[in-house]
Amino acid sequence: MTMGMAPIPDHVRRWVALRTSARWEKQLAALLGRCNVPVYLPLMTKLSVYRSKRRAAEVPIFPGYVFCSEDDYRGNRAISPTIRNRVAQILPPSNYDELRRELQGISEFLASRELVQERVYGRPGDTVRIIRGPFAGEVGTICRLKPGRRQIVLTISFLGARLEVDIEEHLLQKA
Repeated sequence: MTMGMAPIPDHVRRWVALRTSARWEKQLAALLGRCNVPVYLPLMTKLSVYRSKRRAAEVPIFPGYVFCSEDDYRGNRAISPTIRNRVAQILPPSNYDELRRELQGISEFLASRELVQERVYGRPGDTVRIIRGPFAGEVGTICRLKPGRRQIVLTISFLGARLEVDIEEHLLQKA
């Protein structure tokens, strides 16, 4: 089984996409791996903040899909009907070589850098309250998001002036 940043197996020439239920990708990949089916499941790190706690989770880049060797999947008697019921569709590509090249490209990209998706609090135009820091208690409107730095640019009125301030998202709550 190959997940995340590991390279795809060289010996597999015919990859197919298996459509599965939401949030079953990792479980299906693990089950197929135990049945000796070469599997590729590219993952990224998803960062989120909830109640000032930062969480990281490994999630599939292509939600609802697991890639596997067609020959090893279709002819494998070790795969139980319970496992097969987790697969909604087998989607063979129109060009096996092209899919293999694309999966190899994704694998090489993930090996050279980490792919991270950050969920930033709110959207431009939302009204929020600053709960800590020098502007605690002030209410502002989100102007821009800076997801790479986990900051939000707010417009607030302070001492009669309209200011734009950069605030870390864990210091905010919805107003």
